[in-house]
Amino acid sequence: MVTVPTLNLVRESKIRDLTTCDQSTKRWEASGVLVKDGYFFVVFDDRTEIGRFAGDLQPNETNGLFGLSHGDFGYEGIAYNPAKQRFYLLVEARKHARGCYQAVIVEYDDEFHFLKDRPLDFTFKSSNKGFEAVAHVRRNHQDYVLALCEGNKCKCGSKGRKPGGGRVQVFEKKRKRWAHSGTIALPTTLPFVDYSGMSIDHGRVAVVSQVNSMLWVGQFDEAGWTWRDAGQLYEFPRSDQGTIRYGNIEGVGWLSPTRIVTASDRRKKKNQPDKGLSEKDQSVHIFDIPA
Repeated sequence: MVTVPTLNLVRESKIRDLTTCDQSTKRWEASGVLVKDGYFFVVFDDRTEIGRFAGDLQPNETNGLFGLSHGDFGYEGIAYNPAKQRFYLLVEARKHARGCYQAVIVEYDDEFHFLKDRPLDFTFKSSNKGFEAVAHVRRNHQDYVLALCEGNKCKCGSKGRKPGGGRVQVFEKKRKRWAHSGTIALPTTLPFVDYSGMSIDHGRVAVVSQVNSMLWVGQFDEAGWTWRDAGQLYEFPRSDQGTIRYGNIEGVGWLSPTRIVTASDRRKKKNQPDKGLSEKDQSVHIFDIPA
């Protein structure tokens, strides 16, 4: 059996300890994280506000929540377009008139003022098994977003939980929509039951799985939407007995070629009876990737 290296924890903090807002808030269902200007920008699937936290993961007067404080949906992912100076926030799925569901990209400026939203030309059968992460790529003066499907082969149910069918959908920006322009298959050797976060930086791609509690790192050719290698798997730290401790990782961002930041969702009591998982949920974590 091939040994999978373990990521090294650098530091971590509960989100409730980083924000100065109403401390009675108990739910911080983090779903994505972006690294920008020394801060971590975190989105939540249960609120429309965006969290901004200092990179040292210490309480700080610059930490806070920004954007719309009330809304009907949260976000599953976050990306940034430096050329246009705007944030892209991913809504997992909105119901379409035909009864199917489509994801939406909501755009904010640097001051977190709403600009517009555009749908992604891709349909799902379920409202909660759509895209889990988004990344921005600018190629030949054209903007693209890459969206990571939560289920294998972009399916829900048992079909989506069969490993080997990871998919990233490519969309080109048009005036009123993001037009589907291609599909990128992740290596079939990935053992992931689900896909919960993705980050792209200078051809380095990080993909995380919540269920497997693992990270995959691959090298990507943005010019051809192809992989340069089969990548490398890493485990998030396990207990002394080998059980999963980080069972709710839902977002990932690059800090350096050997360091990542992740955000974690709230433990789902119904599906995750292990109360020990609550120790690491609703948090931001920094890990080093071993050589």
